Amino acid sequence: MNTKIAVRWAVRGFLIALILWWMIIIFGFSAADGVESSSFSDEITMKVVCIIEPEYNSFSMYKQNVIFNKVSFVVRKTGHFGEYGILAVLWSLFLLSFERIRNMKKYLIVLIPTVICLIYAATDELHQGFVDGRSPKVMDVIIDTIGGLAGAGVIIVLWIIFRRKNERVGKEH
Repeated sequence: MNTKIAVRWAVRGFLIALILWWMIIIFGFSAADGVESSSFSDEITMKVVCIIEPEYNSFSMYKQNVIFNKVSFVVRKTGHFGEYGILAVLWSLFLLSFERIRNMKKYLIVLIPTVICLIYAATDELHQGFVDGRSPKVMDVIIDTIGGLAGAGVIIVLWIIFRRKNERVGKEH
């Protein structure tokens, strides 16, 4: 087996390991009961609140609650978006490691990871329906899928830019 092929398969194996690890991380977040999930989100929310509103503690309790609830919503949904964006990035990189796929229709490098994210998000939300204090939300599946689409989209755009730059450099030499 030549070295180039061995390296390619090693990279693919590493990406599969990362994909599985990340899917387990997502599953772990979903397996947390309502109290644990809220506690984790609230901790992050407070850090964000203190950054964007340094005088937060001097506000009235009502104003603190309004700010906290708005920021909490954004933190939770950004978490969904980001989790699945990362998952799609990993799947896109895995797909790009195959020359045959790179030479096919480019939209497949975005479509396949996005569909994987949609399916995993739907099953993940279904799983949350069996966890105490949690419930499945269609809106979260939509946000997760959009995050996946964005992650895969970023990878394909970067890949196209990188490829064009390499083609220009190749023509100069």
